[in-house]
Amino acid sequence: MMMQQESGRDTAYDHLITLWTSGVRNYHTMLSDYLTANSIFVAVIGLIISRESLALPFMALIILLCIFGLLLCFQMAIVLGRFSGQNALWEWQLRGIEQTQDWNQPKLITGLYHLHETQQPIEDRNNEPQVFTPNWAFRQHRQWWGHRAVSFPWFFGCVYGAFLIWTVTQLRS
Repeated sequence: MMMQQESGRDTAYDHLITLWTSGVRNYHTMLSDYLTANSIFVAVIGLIISRESLALPFMALIILLCIFGLLLCFQMAIVLGRFSGQNALWEWQLRGIEQTQDWNQPKLITGLYHLHETQQPIEDRNNEPQVFTPNWAFRQHRQWWGHRAVSFPWFFGCVYGAFLIWTVTQLRS
């Protein structure tokens, strides 16, 4: 009976590791795609604005692109937030498995958690050096870069908002 529980736990752990690594990869791919799309929208709007005189159809196009850009930012925040939450859930479940009394394999996810969240060093007497200490990048990850699911949509949303306000004020003058 004990062997079946361990086998089931190991299978669950393997599945969760696969889901977690796929989720992390998908998160970064999606982030890259959204950044590319937003950069293209902003570049097109900037090119249109750089024309000497803006006719009404060009201003309408800018307004349309800004509205689509704002919708893209909203979608970006939802999708990246979902991926981030989903990955955090899988990581939490993996750490739970690693914390069981009879877990005798390396605690990879627990070590990663200690590096990222608590900035605690990881010790491994069979490795050289025996202590892996989190560097500056580990400390900064959660403070700034870790919040990119929120910061990038806000940044691009503000850019689209500024373009939209500028275009509407140009229409009135």
